[in-house]
Amino acid sequence: MKMPILIWIFVVFAHSVPFLEGCKSKPSTTTTPSTTTTTRTTTTTVYSPTFASDPRTVVVNEGNNITLPCYVDDLGGLQIIWERANKTLAVGDTVYEEDGNRVHVQNRENGSTIVIREAEEKDAGEYVCKVGAVELKHTVQIIVRPEVEPDPKSGVVTVKEGEPATLSCKVTRGNPEMAINWELESGYPIFWFGLSNTIPEARRWISGVYRCTADNGWPEPATAEIRLDVQHAPIIQTTTLTDWTQYWTKLVFKCIITASPLATVEWYKDGQLMEVEEDVTTRDGVVTHRLNMNDMGRGSINDNETWVLEQDRLGLYEYCRANIGMGEAYGAFELISSCERRQAQCYKIVKDLDKMVPTQLLNNTELNNDDEDS
Repeated sequence: MKMPILIWIFVVFAHSVPFLEGCKSKPSTTTTPSTTTTTRTTTTTVYSPTFASDPRTVVVNEGNNITLPCYVDDLGGLQIIWERANKTLAVGDTVYEEDGNRVHVQNRENGSTIVIREAEEKDAGEYVCKVGAVELKHTVQIIVRPEVEPDPKSGVVTVKEGEPATLSCKVTRGNPEMAINWELESGYPIFWFGLSNTIPEARRWISGVYRCTADNGWPEPATAEIRLDVQHAPIIQTTTLTDWTQYWTKLVFKCIITASPLATVEWYKDGQLMEVEEDVTTRDGVVTHRLNMNDMGRGSINDNETWVLEQDRLGLYEYCRANIGMGEAYGAFELISSCERRQAQCYKIVKDLDKMVPTQLLNNTELNNDDEDS
């Protein structure tokens, strides 16, 4: 019975003996440190006002003022910043624009208005008003006064009849894009659109002033005038009068000439150039020549039943011979010795004025042939 008791005592003793290090025993203690972390989160609220102004698209004529508002419900101590093209124009009352004498900021309790005086083309674009974290955008369009000029700058287009004629104008200034219209000098509209228009075959009756009009919304459209000169051979109309008294007879010849360029007019008798004093008037490019042929002969009181013209006044007369280099037009009459009292005619027409005759074909032989044919 003693052996089992001893073994039990030994086991109990072994569990009760402290840890031995060599021959020395000391108690063993293990400590685990404990760390407690406290995190504090701070939330900052940024004040964002609400805009009382709406975005605008403002159209301003060059030279007028640009006025842009920026108002909120409550500024809350914030400053208003104005920008254009990522460049600061003003902060609060301070203007940073280089051209500061044109920029002015009017501050109010809950906003401001920026004013740009005497608007220029460069002032067009987007303007941004910033208040804290919010922003308002305005768009500005500048109507620039249009300018046009004729092309060529002389304002004169000269062509020969039958050739094409191109009328053009050039826009030298203005914004935005403009509408181009054409009209006659009288204001009568032409259904032409665009800066250049071509007439395939110019005729003399379309000569005149044409007006090019450029309109971009400016109060007054810009205009340029172009004069079209269609050069052509002379066109002549005539009237002939016989004037007489009891003592003398007079012939009056009047011709109306339309030609471009202006024609040189000469008078001939029997192929010889006459020195005459004629009355000449010009109106709207039409030239009127009037020649008074005085003292042609006797008056109505004489021994015969006819008026008798002086012998040296008789012959073949070429009158209103108009020459412009492109050709000539002229008329001819033969003065006879006596005038029938009732008919009061002392001449006969031997050449019709309404015919255009090339210069190289004009000679006395042709006149004589016309005389024979008549």
